[in-house]
Amino acid sequence: MKQASGPEKINIEENSVGINFKKSEQVKKHLNNSSYPWKDEISSGPVINDSLVIYVDSKRLKDIIELESLKIINNIEKKLGFSVNSIRVELQNSQQ
Repeated sequence: MKQASGPEKINIEENSVGINFKKSEQVKKHLNNSSYPWKDEISSGPVINDSLVIYVDSKRLKDIIELESLKIINNIEKKLGFSVNSIRVELQNSQQ
């Protein structure tokens, strides 16, 4: 009779939700150490299916980051060595 080997280890890089935790952490560190003037006003979210989520507190900041999204994507690719296909900027729950 085959005995159960215990719980199956979850691969955090290949999960059913599509969140890449390693890339998410690298992007968070990159944004925190960057020279963007708005870096202290955002919360870096997860990288889901190569799309970065950034949470902001105001509509004004959302518009600024959306305008700079190509520049941010290029910097991530240049500094971290992987590409993010898009940036999704969302207002934090308290601001919706």
